[in-house]
Amino acid sequence: MPARRSSRRRPTATLRSRPCTGSTLARIVALHRRLSNEQRVTAVSLAREFEVSSRTIRRDIELMRDQIGVPIAWDAPTASWYYTQPCDFLPLLRINADEAVALALAGRTFSAWHGTPLGRALLGALKKIAAVVGDSVSIPADTLDDFGAAPADDCAATEQRHFATLLEARERRRELRITYLKAGDAAPQPRTIHPLHLAYREQRWLLIAHDVDRGQIRTFILGRIHALEPSGAHFQPPAGFDAAHYLSGSLGRFAGGKEYDVRIALDATAAFYAKERPWHPSQALTALPDGRTEIRLRLNNLIDIENAVLRCGPRAEVLAPPELRERVKTAAAAMVALYQSGAVV
Repeated sequence: MPARRSSRRRPTATLRSRPCTGSTLARIVALHRRLSNEQRVTAVSLAREFEVSSRTIRRDIELMRDQIGVPIAWDAPTASWYYTQPCDFLPLLRINADEAVALALAGRTFSAWHGTPLGRALLGALKKIAAVVGDSVSIPADTLDDFGAAPADDCAATEQRHFATLLEARERRRELRITYLKAGDAAPQPRTIHPLHLAYREQRWLLIAHDVDRGQIRTFILGRIHALEPSGAHFQPPAGFDAAHYLSGSLGRFAGGKEYDVRIALDATAAFYAKERPWHPSQALTALPDGRTEIRLRLNNLIDIENAVLRCGPRAEVLAPPELRERVKTAAAAMVALYQSGAVV
């Protein structure tokens, strides 16, 4: 006579002993994102998406419920799972700005150990974290060498305070109300924003967000955010928004929508430095008949490049576009007038 099959449920201890692999983490993160946005999920649909069995998905849900303690419930009529209350899960997202840069530095350093047992182990750990952070954060490789020189000031302290909250709001698509001090304003002003991306530029953390009141995507410096809180609403990212493309035309802290073909003539000294440390990935250098070097850039705003040209002084001349040449000319004239206005007080 065949032995009877036990109907007892597998004990929780078995779940606790099961390792949370990189693929498991990716599925759990996907589950949490859907459930946090008040969506319901089915084991069948997720199994099809991740190319695993429905039993695997159910085990993931049991792990989240029994080991991590998230408030997941089963709805029999719809055969789906849902959150019974808001859940601030994703502890791996609770990293600060310094730790985010440290991770990027680690990924860059460990790649030199490619093929070694230690290198494989370290890269595997970073991939697990990348599965959580995803495309929420960008840190250009050419800024990492300067990170150790980043100032430890009040602005950096504010970045630390807000970084994790903004990162999680972006992941959970939570609308935020902030008070923000814009350059030139006497006091911070209220804004309602949809966080889209965090980027490290010029030794500062920036937030790319949709400004609800202005109906535009704007860049906010984390250090200028005085307060923030969830509004209680959720949002959908703008159709077609791509953070990498948005930032690709940026020379520094500013980004925009219109694209410009920028041409600047550099003398020998300025050209030497441009070759040693390129201004932008789109940079192309060409020798000019008068002995200078023309630098060509494809940018989506003129603020940072105007500042860069002014820093070069007479070593750089804007050739195009006309509006950039006029802006530099106006700024240079104002500087001359300032120095001719009288004696220093």
